[in-house]
Amino acid sequence: MPGKVILIGDLAERSEAERLIRERVPELHMESKALGLEAAERACQGAFDVAVILRGPISGHDDRIEAVTRLRRNGFAGRILYEGAFLTEKQDALAAGVDYVFDPDRQTIETVVRAAVSRPRLAADHPYLRFLFHDEWASLESYGDEPPAAAPDVILVSISSHADEAFFSKISRYLTANPATRAVVVDDGGTEEAGVAALSAGLQPDVVPAAEGLAPVAQRVKRLLRECWFSRVAAA
Repeated sequence: MPGKVILIGDLAERSEAERLIRERVPELHMESKALGLEAAERACQGAFDVAVILRGPISGHDDRIEAVTRLRRNGFAGRILYEGAFLTEKQDALAAGVDYVFDPDRQTIETVVRAAVSRPRLAADHPYLRFLFHDEWASLESYGDEPPAAAPDVILVSISSHADEAFFSKISRYLTANPATRAVVVDDGGTEEAGVAALSAGLQPDVVPAAEGLAPVAQRVKRLLRECWFSRVAAA
């Protein structure tokens, strides 16, 4: 599980967080920066998976929220974690664009970071569906008439991609055997026989692009990916 994390905060907090992560998650690439413009610039330039805003004195609350705002303003593409225990700072952090707030008295930074750098896996059978998510924060993979060997977090099924009606029974059994995998079925045409086979296998279309466009596909999948990531981090 390689990954890149940048820690942002005061020196004492950064030193302790670095020590814990190096001891317990040594495979991670880690850097740290003080609060300020340089931290946001480095986070965006360095292609980090996760940025962690570390806790500090109450007097520095506004500076920490500003650090989150800078990351989002500069286009940080990864996930932002915020270390805090008080309700007001959690609310402010989430409003500023944080992906997850954790209480350091309930979750240790090393376990949260270990979970957070792991990108959700998304499998799609049709190239245009994969293109929709080429810049999404996920591990994107393709599959054909055989489902992926290792079950992904989310799988996209394009009805038009499968002329063999037996595929739909196969994917139905696959989903039953892998209940944690979320499926999105896209009725993008194909033969009438394929559509009937999908319905017979219990694969009710979630989106019909001819009627709804592709936006609902993107929205639905992105929500599922975020839910998968969030549940993994919350359980760490």
